[in-house]
Amino acid sequence: MKPALLSLGVVVCLLAGCETTNFAPPPVTPQMAKTGRGQVDLATLEHGRKLFVSRCLECHVLPPVESRTAAKWPHTVDRMADRASLKPAERDAMVAYLQAAAK
Repeated sequence: MKPALLSLGVVVCLLAGCETTNFAPPPVTPQMAKTGRGQVDLATLEHGRKLFVSRCLECHVLPPVESRTAAKWPHTVDRMADRASLKPAERDAMVAYLQAAAK
């Protein structure tokens, strides 16, 4: 590979690194199913986490779950639901996960 192309590749990787994050959303735990916001089954929370990761990453880096309160997550998801092509049940699962994971 030519040095100029190699240098360009390094620059692209470094710039792309500015748009990434080491953030990983918290894994689902049994305690999350008992958040005081009603009982939510673990399968729903796992589905919500998977949707959060896959759909949100299509457009932007994932925000830390703690960046919003449990009360603010539904509004945030509602604003993005059309862009993320979320069906109502998918939206509900994502909100359930985010509310359970928010501190």
